[in-house]
Amino acid sequence: MNHKSGQLFLLSFVLLISGLLSACAPPTAKIKVSRNDIKAGDPVTVSWETKNGKQIELNGQQVEKIGAKTFTPNDTTNYEIVAKKGKKVARDRASVKVEIIKPPAPTAMLSAEPDSIERGQNTKLKWTSTNSKILNISGLGDVPISGEREISPRVSTTYTLTALGDGGTVTASARVSVTDPPPPPVAERPRTAEPPPKEPPVADQFRGIVKPVFFELDKSDLQQSEQDKLRRAADWLNQDRNRTIAFRIEGNCDPRGTAEYNLGLGDRRARSVRDFLASLGVDPSRVETISYGSEKALGTEEGSSETPPSWAFDRRADPVYLRGGDRP
Repeated sequence: MNHKSGQLFLLSFVLLISGLLSACAPPTAKIKVSRNDIKAGDPVTVSWETKNGKQIELNGQQVEKIGAKTFTPNDTTNYEIVAKKGKKVARDRASVKVEIIKPPAPTAMLSAEPDSIERGQNTKLKWTSTNSKILNISGLGDVPISGEREISPRVSTTYTLTALGDGGTVTASARVSVTDPPPPPVAERPRTAEPPPKEPPVADQFRGIVKPVFFELDKSDLQQSEQDKLRRAADWLNQDRNRTIAFRIEGNCDPRGTAEYNLGLGDRRARSVRDFLASLGVDPSRVETISYGSEKALGTEEGSSETPPSWAFDRRADPVYLRGGDRP
């Protein structure tokens, strides 16, 4: 054997021994994280390195022998690298602690200026809120995050503002005290006065006082003249003897537009009347609403073959007496 052949033989022998030793060597595994403490929403990089392993898993998912991944954990998380070779197993762990930041609690402020009025006068509700997403005022419904609104309650009323945010719920309230104006002087009744006439049925009184409300074309908001009409109706409905009266508001439209559109418009008109009465102190639980769309469109009585009906008559919300207000 010459010198060169001897070197080749020695090199082959060393490689054979190294391969045998590598095949018998147990697996190793190491893992580390870029940061051990983070805030919720922050990223963290997990890196690992293994040797002599046949199957490598990171938290149960198969990965390469050497690698790195970026995670955004929502809470404290343990990361484990496992290297398996036959029955031999190597493990290493690293933990990331996540600090949960609680969102700030909402705040709310509600005031009435002035907070004491005579019946028939107006006052203004003002409100503001922070850290909130939804605001609701009893009797008024959902409102912007801050704002003001003029109201004219007929009885003393407490308005409650509810603010809802990621950090919870908070309420604020404001009370408007309503007093009766001084009564007019009472004239002396003649001694020979006729007995008072018999009171008509409650349903007839209702129809004479709570009258239909009319709307402009394609509108559901209340005109000033119709608001004044509803204020007079609320005065009567809020009298102690009439507080048990329940009624229905029927929304109507003229024949123009699709049936589906008119049903929606009639519903908005009926709810507009109900909500305005609620702002005047009429309990909304006494009021039902329904939309007939253009189903009852007839025009005015003046309509004829020569003169078309007035569609303005059909753009209305009809109050309908249901029950209550019985007299002894």
